[in-house]
Amino acid sequence: MINELIREGPGRMIGQRQGRNKAGRAMILLIVYIGYITVPASSLNVTLMKYPVPAHIAKWTDKLKVQRWLDAAHVELTKNGTIPLGRNCDDQFGMGYLEKWRAAKKDVCTSGSSTYTCYEHPPGDNGNNVGSMFCTATNLVLDSDDFLGDVITKPGTRYPNPKKGSARVACTLRDPLPWSRDEVADQHTDRWLYGALKAVPEAEIVDTCSNPRTTVSYPVYFVTRMDPTNAYHHFEEVNNLFAALWIYPHKELLQQGITVVTFDGAPHGFFLELWRRIAYPYRIRFLRQRSYPPGTCFKNVLIASMPHRSFYTHFWPGRTTKCRSLFFTAVVNWAHALMSDIRPESYIWPEGQHRQNDDTVVGRVTWVSRRHFETANQHQFTSWQSQRMMGNDEKIISTLASAVMQWNGRSCLRNPGKSDCRKLPVYFEYGTMELGDHRWYPDQLMILSRTNVLVAIHGAGVFNEIWLRPSTSAVIEILHNSMGNYHYHNIAAFLGLPYFDMGSAYDPNDIASKLMQVLDDTAQRMASEHKRKAAESATLTLVG
Repeated sequence: MINELIREGPGRMIGQRQGRNKAGRAMILLIVYIGYITVPASSLNVTLMKYPVPAHIAKWTDKLKVQRWLDAAHVELTKNGTIPLGRNCDDQFGMGYLEKWRAAKKDVCTSGSSTYTCYEHPPGDNGNNVGSMFCTATNLVLDSDDFLGDVITKPGTRYPNPKKGSARVACTLRDPLPWSRDEVADQHTDRWLYGALKAVPEAEIVDTCSNPRTTVSYPVYFVTRMDPTNAYHHFEEVNNLFAALWIYPHKELLQQGITVVTFDGAPHGFFLELWRRIAYPYRIRFLRQRSYPPGTCFKNVLIASMPHRSFYTHFWPGRTTKCRSLFFTAVVNWAHALMSDIRPESYIWPEGQHRQNDDTVVGRVTWVSRRHFETANQHQFTSWQSQRMMGNDEKIISTLASAVMQWNGRSCLRNPGKSDCRKLPVYFEYGTMELGDHRWYPDQLMILSRTNVLVAIHGAGVFNEIWLRPSTSAVIEILHNSMGNYHYHNIAAFLGLPYFDMGSAYDPNDIASKLMQVLDDTAQRMASEHKRKAAESATLTLVG
């Protein structure tokens, strides 16, 4: 069996296209994060993990059971069932959204040992194009190099141009297919349905898929990434995976875990740690670097929707919503749990370890700077990117710093003798962050997970609002020459995160004035949450 768990496929080692296993059938002692385990090398190669997986991931056996997160989101949005969900919001952004997608099921092939089924999201705002297309297949035989085509032979090519027959099934393909080529023209599934897929004699598939040496028996997620260097587009893929895990009818198979295989020429990107944790105990496989042997049979395949067909972009161009989204809340909370080791609410302090000033509440204001990024890349920018450059980053940084100091200066913590000082025990630290100067994990997440007010110019940096806590945080977006791009407004609404739009604000003083107002509101919520947690902690102490 071809196994991504801790072993490679026949004659394959990481980073190589050719090679033979010289380890024979020796027993390999593999050191991993959770201790020592002994595994038979069999006829396959064994590789060491370069970076240990965190303990909570190593022990988490049901992370692909996404219904749990949808149930928790329902409790959150309905306040434990006391508030009804709005029908319109739920239909568009909640369980109704998922149920409509699952119900739009169409079989591509029938009468054979293979299956190929697609779930078509209802069309959105792009004419006759299908909104999103998630597909599943069983007993699919793949020649991965022939599928990738120019991605292999012409470095720099982003998307595959598959050879007909590079994906084979034993069934009768519907003719015509349920969708015209135009309807799926910008879908990853277009490459499968009209490019690669071919029906072949039953005996060919049965012979290949009955041979354990040429078969992948555990579920595999095939994804063609749009832009893994962009936080916004990257998370569209996370959305689509979450939806796929819920729609997938054979959930019992997901108990084995799932490996992620990329079908593109895109760079690795900056967010691999999240995908690594999703895929664990399997590895992510970048197909252009480690193709499967020709004629590999995949017993159970999930084929991703294209990321630009996400519900928070494709279906709402130029429009705003105030809806809470049960679906998106569930996805984000799942992501928080996957990355929980970096989030301070998950910390368990040693007994007796406490702060000297336990009554104070410390917040953070983060300005997301683009100065270094713009300086390094401005000659490569599109007109759309260039028009969002403000050019006064240094002035914004200093003005916001002064505003935070001024706000703190009105606190009784700083001026206890003043009769009109602010009695809330809250103060804010201030910092700037150039995202490109820091690794996403752990550096960016360490800062973002401690941020209470995020201030940023329109762009993928604003998407980091998903790592904030809606109960104690807010986001200020400067929609500089970007009016009509309301997706970050909508994402904040989905999560119940307070959002403030500055428009094309050239004057740093205007931004600072808005920040002062937002700090007033955020500090009240932070103080209330601190008081609630203190009371909860006291109750637990008494019970204990």
